[in-house]
Amino acid sequence: MFTSDRDSFVMKHSLLLAILATGLALTASAQGKGKEPVLQPGKPLLAQIEQIEKQLSDGETYSELSGADRTRVRETLSRLRGVGEQYANGVGMPESVQTKVLNDQEVVNVLLTQAREDSRLICRREKAIGSNRTTTQCSTVAERARQREAADRDLARAQRGGHTANN
Repeated sequence: MFTSDRDSFVMKHSLLLAILATGLALTASAQGKGKEPVLQPGKPLLAQIEQIEKQLSDGETYSELSGADRTRVRETLSRLRGVGEQYANGVGMPESVQTKVLNDQEVVNVLLTQAREDSRLICRREKAIGSNRTTTQCSTVAERARQREAADRDLARAQRGGHTANN
């Protein structure tokens, strides 16, 4: 009887651990979906840098990247390019340089991942007030957030003192 209770206990805990591990894997997968890093380890660094520089210039992919962040990314990419040219395929790279490269990659990944998400274009079909005709309205995620914040500010201002946005 003791072995049966023990076996049941082990089986329940094993099942619970399996469910927990599956849940954690699904959560990590859902959070990481579409959030892959811009600079990925194991891929040729110089080719990735060229691709990013092309996307920075096209005006679409990272359209919501501020001027200061754009400058910071370009400077960081320049440093990474220098390291990539000096140490082909990372051969002979000292540990201190590897650390600097990883830190620079993280800076680029954070800034560009957020800018890419903010620059995503979302289109909606809307009817103008008093019309049955629908039009397509497109704006970036960041533009929509700014519009929402402005509307909230205007509403709060109007509720406080009856002032409109034009006053």
